[in-house]
Amino acid sequence: MSKILIIQGSLNPKSKTAIVAKVAEKILQGLDNIDCETLDLRSFDMQFCDGRKLQDYNSDMQKAFKMVDGADGMIIGMPVYCYSVSGPLKNFIDIIASAMENKPAGILCTAGSSMSYLASSDLTKILAYESHVLSVQPVVCSSYEDFKDGNLESEKVSEKLNAMIDALLGLVKD
Repeated sequence: MSKILIIQGSLNPKSKTAIVAKVAEKILQGLDNIDCETLDLRSFDMQFCDGRKLQDYNSDMQKAFKMVDGADGMIIGMPVYCYSVSGPLKNFIDIIASAMENKPAGILCTAGSSMSYLASSDLTKILAYESHVLSVQPVVCSSYEDFKDGNLESEKVSEKLNAMIDALLGLVKD
Protein backbone atom coordinates (compact mmCIF):
# COMPACT_ATOMS: atom_id res chain seq x y z
CA MET A 1 0.00 0.00 0.00
CA SER A 2 1.34 3.42 -0.98
CA LYS A 3 1.18 6.32 1.45
CA ILE A 4 0.47 9.82 0.16
CA LEU A 5 0.87 12.80 2.46
CA ILE A 6 -0.99 16.01 1.67
CA ILE A 7 0.79 19.04 3.10
CA GLN A 8 -1.67 21.90 3.44
CA GLY A 9 0.59 24.94 3.51
CA SER A 10 -1.79 27.82 4.25
CA LEU A 11 -2.34 29.33 7.67
CA ASN A 12 -5.52 31.15 6.63
CA PRO A 13 -8.56 29.94 8.64
CA LYS A 14 -10.69 30.23 5.46
CA SER A 15 -8.00 28.81 3.20
CA LYS A 16 -8.81 28.03 -0.42
CA THR A 17 -5.67 25.86 -0.43
CA ALA A 18 -7.22 23.75 2.33
CA ILE A 19 -10.39 23.36 0.25
CA VAL A 20 -8.45 21.98 -2.73
CA ALA A 21 -6.35 19.78 -0.42
CA LYS A 22 -9.58 18.32 1.02
CA VAL A 23 -10.81 17.51 -2.51
CA ALA A 24 -7.50 15.75 -3.21
CA GLU A 25 -7.85 13.82 0.05
CA LYS A 26 -11.35 12.63 -0.92
CA ILE A 27 -10.10 11.45 -4.31
CA LEU A 28 -7.22 9.53 -2.73
CA GLN A 29 -9.43 7.99 -0.05
CA GLY A 30 -11.60 6.53 -2.82
CA LEU A 31 -8.69 4.62 -4.35
CA ASP A 32 -7.58 1.09 -3.53
CA ASN A 33 -4.12 0.49 -2.05
CA ILE A 34 -3.63 4.14 -1.12
CA ASP A 35 -3.20 5.37 2.42
CA CYS A 36 -3.72 9.12 2.61
CA GLU A 37 -3.04 11.54 5.44
CA THR A 38 -3.12 15.34 5.63
CA LEU A 39 -0.62 17.49 7.48
CA ASP A 40 -2.30 20.87 7.93
CA LEU A 41 0.17 23.56 8.97
CA ARG A 42 -2.65 25.38 10.78
CA SER A 43 -2.74 22.60 13.37
CA PHE A 44 0.99 22.52 14.14
CA ASP A 45 3.07 24.60 16.50
CA MET A 46 5.64 25.47 13.87
CA GLN A 47 8.92 26.98 14.93
CA PHE A 48 11.16 29.21 12.83
CA CYS A 49 13.97 27.51 10.99
CA ASP A 50 17.26 28.73 12.41
CA GLY A 51 19.71 26.02 11.38
CA ARG A 52 19.51 23.89 14.50
CA LYS A 53 19.37 20.12 14.30
CA LEU A 54 15.98 18.49 13.83
CA GLN A 55 16.00 16.96 17.31
CA ASP A 56 16.24 20.48 18.79
CA TYR A 57 12.84 21.49 17.36
CA ASN A 58 9.57 20.96 19.26
CA SER A 59 7.48 17.77 19.23
CA ASP A 60 5.16 19.08 16.48
CA MET A 61 8.09 19.55 14.12
CA GLN A 62 9.37 16.08 15.07
CA LYS A 63 5.92 14.65 14.28
CA ALA A 64 5.75 16.52 10.97
CA PHE A 65 9.18 15.21 9.97
CA LYS A 66 8.09 11.63 10.69
CA MET A 67 4.89 12.08 8.67
CA VAL A 68 6.83 13.34 5.64
CA ASP A 69 9.57 10.74 6.06
CA GLY A 70 6.98 7.93 6.16
CA ALA A 71 5.25 9.01 2.95
CA ASP A 72 5.91 7.50 -0.47
CA GLY A 73 4.76 10.67 -2.22
CA MET A 74 3.33 14.07 -1.39
CA ILE A 75 0.85 16.62 -2.54
CA ILE A 76 1.86 20.09 -1.42
CA GLY A 77 -0.79 22.78 -1.14
CA MET A 78 0.80 26.14 -1.73
CA PRO A 79 -0.88 29.51 -1.20
CA VAL A 80 0.64 32.29 -3.28
CA TYR A 81 1.66 35.48 -1.50
CA CYS A 82 3.56 38.23 -3.32
CA TYR A 83 3.87 35.97 -6.38
CA SER A 84 5.85 33.30 -4.52
CA VAL A 85 5.79 30.53 -1.91
CA SER A 86 4.31 31.57 1.42
CA GLY A 87 6.76 32.13 4.27
CA PRO A 88 5.25 29.47 6.57
CA LEU A 89 5.43 26.78 3.86
CA LYS A 90 9.02 27.70 2.98
CA ASN A 91 9.96 27.69 6.67
CA PHE A 92 8.37 24.25 7.06
CA ILE A 93 10.28 22.88 4.07
CA ASP A 94 13.53 24.35 5.40
CA ILE A 95 13.14 22.29 8.58
CA ILE A 96 11.92 18.97 7.15
CA ALA A 97 13.56 18.99 3.69
CA SER A 98 15.65 15.88 4.29
CA ALA A 99 12.47 13.83 4.87
CA MET A 100 11.31 14.76 1.36
CA GLU A 101 14.41 13.49 -0.42
CA ASN A 102 13.85 11.70 -3.73
CA LYS A 103 10.08 11.54 -3.38
CA PRO A 104 7.60 12.60 -6.04
CA ALA A 105 5.23 15.46 -5.29
CA GLY A 106 2.21 17.10 -6.82
CA ILE A 107 1.62 20.81 -6.34
CA LEU A 108 -1.67 22.55 -5.60
CA CYS A 109 -1.20 26.27 -6.15
CA THR A 110 -3.92 28.64 -4.93
CA ALA A 111 -3.70 32.35 -5.69
CA GLY A 112 -5.80 35.47 -5.63
CA SER A 113 -5.92 35.64 -9.42
CA SER A 114 -5.14 33.46 -12.40
CA MET A 115 -2.16 35.74 -13.15
CA SER A 116 -0.15 34.18 -10.28
CA TYR A 117 0.13 30.63 -11.61
CA LEU A 118 3.87 30.89 -12.32
CA ALA A 119 4.57 31.16 -8.59
CA SER A 120 4.46 27.37 -8.45
CA SER A 121 7.79 27.33 -10.30
CA ASP A 122 9.41 28.75 -7.15
CA LEU A 123 8.22 25.75 -5.15
CA THR A 124 9.33 23.37 -7.90
CA LYS A 125 12.86 24.83 -7.75
CA ILE A 126 13.00 24.75 -3.95
CA LEU A 127 11.94 21.10 -3.88
CA ALA A 128 14.27 20.06 -6.70
CA TYR A 129 17.39 21.81 -5.44
CA GLU A 130 17.02 21.11 -1.74
CA SER A 131 15.50 17.62 -1.69
CA HIS A 132 15.68 16.21 -5.23
CA VAL A 133 11.89 16.06 -5.27
CA LEU A 134 10.39 15.36 -8.68
CA SER A 135 7.34 17.59 -9.13
CA VAL A 136 4.76 15.96 -11.36
CA GLN A 137 2.69 17.65 -14.04
CA PRO A 138 0.21 19.13 -14.26
CA VAL A 139 0.51 21.64 -11.45
CA VAL A 140 -3.00 22.35 -10.20
CA CYS A 141 -3.58 26.11 -10.11
CA SER A 142 -6.73 27.70 -8.76
CA SER A 143 -7.79 31.24 -7.97
CA TYR A 144 -10.72 32.93 -6.27
CA GLU A 145 -13.00 32.62 -9.29
CA ASP A 146 -12.78 28.79 -9.04
CA PHE A 147 -14.65 28.75 -5.71
CA LYS A 148 -18.22 29.42 -4.67
CA ASP A 149 -19.70 29.27 -1.17
CA GLY A 150 -16.60 27.57 0.26
CA ASN A 151 -16.45 24.85 -2.40
CA LEU A 152 -14.28 24.19 -5.41
CA GLU A 153 -16.57 24.73 -8.42
CA SER A 154 -14.15 24.69 -11.36
CA GLU A 155 -14.39 21.62 -13.56
CA LYS A 156 -11.02 22.49 -15.13
CA VAL A 157 -9.29 22.52 -11.74
CA SER A 158 -10.97 19.23 -10.79
CA GLU A 159 -9.80 17.62 -14.04
CA LYS A 160 -6.22 18.82 -13.47
CA LEU A 161 -6.35 17.55 -9.90
CA ASN A 162 -7.29 14.06 -11.09
CA ALA A 163 -4.57 14.17 -13.76
CA MET A 164 -1.95 15.28 -11.20
CA ILE A 165 -2.96 12.50 -8.80
CA ASP A 166 -2.71 9.94 -11.63
CA ALA A 167 0.78 11.21 -12.53
CA LEU A 168 1.87 11.14 -8.88
CA LEU A 169 0.60 7.61 -8.29
CA GLY A 170 2.42 6.51 -11.45
CA LEU A 171 5.71 7.43 -9.74
CA VAL A 172 4.98 6.14 -6.24
CA LYS A 173 6.52 2.82 -5.39
CA ASP A 174 4.35 0.17 -3.73
